[in-house]
Amino acid sequence: MDYLTDYSGIHHGDLDPHVSEHTLVPLKVAYKKLRLLVDQGCTFIGHGLSKDFRIINIYVPPAQVYDTVDIYSSALNRRKISLRFLSWFLLKSDIQSGEHDSIEDARAALRLWKLAEKFKADGRFDDVMEDIFAEGKRLVRP
Repeated sequence: MDYLTDYSGIHHGDLDPHVSEHTLVPLKVAYKKLRLLVDQGCTFIGHGLSKDFRIINIYVPPAQVYDTVDIYSSALNRRKISLRFLSWFLLKSDIQSGEHDSIEDARAALRLWKLAEKFKADGRFDDVMEDIFAEGKRLVRP
């Protein structure tokens, strides 16, 4: 079976409760735990969360979501900025260079959210966004 490990991060045996080193729970239990977190008002921070929520068919009130794909966006430029680029440019961190690692992505999104909050508090967020898009244009080849 092909687990598409580069994209999923899942290896042979990861989903087998007899050999997996991970704590596995049935899908129904995972959904119930997630629903409980939403109902208790938990805040979710990540990159591209609306797609994830849509795939698992759960509604999370917008007030409980900080999505770096939306935070680092511009009304003037409709292009969505990748987590990898934001991490490289703002955090000076090279992520997603190997197989998918959801923990690495989550940590990067949290750091980016905290950084955005700092930029906003310092009144520098708009300048940072201009720098991000300028660098992106510089890297795109004609």
